Amino acid sequence: MKTFHKVASKRACMALVVALAIATSAPQASAANSAGGKCTKAGEIAKSGKTTLKCTKVGSKLVWVAQSSSGSGSSGSASTGTQPTSQRDIPAIIQNWGFNFTDYSAATGKAGDMLIKGVTPPTFTGPTAAADNAMYRLLIGPIGAVVQGMTEPQMGFYLPLGTSVVSMVTGTVCDLPKLYSNDYSVRVAPPGMSCMQGGAYVLYEHEHLLNPTVKVGDKVTAGQKLGIVSDYNPHWKAKGLGVIETGVFFSKKGSNAPWHACLSSFLDPTKKSAMLATLSSAYAAWEAELGDTSLYDEAKMSPIGCYTTAEMTDSNSSSSSNNGG
Repeated sequence: MKTFHKVASKRACMALVVALAIATSAPQASAANSAGGKCTKAGEIAKSGKTTLKCTKVGSKLVWVAQSSSGSGSSGSASTGTQPTSQRDIPAIIQNWGFNFTDYSAATGKAGDMLIKGVTPPTFTGPTAAADNAMYRLLIGPIGAVVQGMTEPQMGFYLPLGTSVVSMVTGTVCDLPKLYSNDYSVRVAPPGMSCMQGGAYVLYEHEHLLNPTVKVGDKVTAGQKLGIVSDYNPHWKAKGLGVIETGVFFSKKGSNAPWHACLSSFLDPTKKSAMLATLSSAYAAWEAELGDTSLYDEAKMSPIGCYTTAEMTDSNSSSSSNNGG
């Protein structure tokens, strides 16, 4: 859940980070001009071996983007894994929520590593108090929640400072950018998909963590420690909590936009039921802690954790097409 007072600035920065991953996803050529490299004139076409490149504005920069035979995006190959045509091509391999998360225990006041009992959300005054207080009442931020007019493409979890972040999947670390918030995102590609400059066609995101314990190219297993939750949000930090955001990113064939999908749609089928039950348990416990049963409308979530299963672009707007996992 993006609950920082500089949301607009964050959006701009992250849109650039993710968009650059798309722009540089084509295999690198040996010629001087290569995908992801700088160019000077928008619309200019160049050749790099057998690859056609187009000078394209990505964020605030002009970079070379590899073109497929249809004219946009980069094409998949046997050596790099198949590029999705929609979110239906994303493998359902998620094994956990990115940290130790179990059914809520009234005895401990915790759901695994998540502290619920005794937690009080930050509160605000002033002209934007209503919107700010509404955002900060969500200890778990669902995908599809609308925050300051934007649809959230990732889940947000607020956890005690120092809590370990673990890999949701088994795969390869293909991107580990340092973020505007002075923390990191560990982005893992599924088995059988090779890394390319800037990432891979499908990436399982672990965003906002400190002290990363892995590097690009490392093979990781589900449950392996990647770092600890970030303390970048000063309001939650004052409450003793850090943040981790998790999501599913993909580069869709025929599109230069970065795309996101409902994380709950890609849980390992053998673990899905238990994982969704744990999430529901935490929702209920947090609602009970605040005495507010309206925080999460699970009747509008399908699956639990997502208010939408539409594919979402970098502008965090939902598309009605290609719904479903």
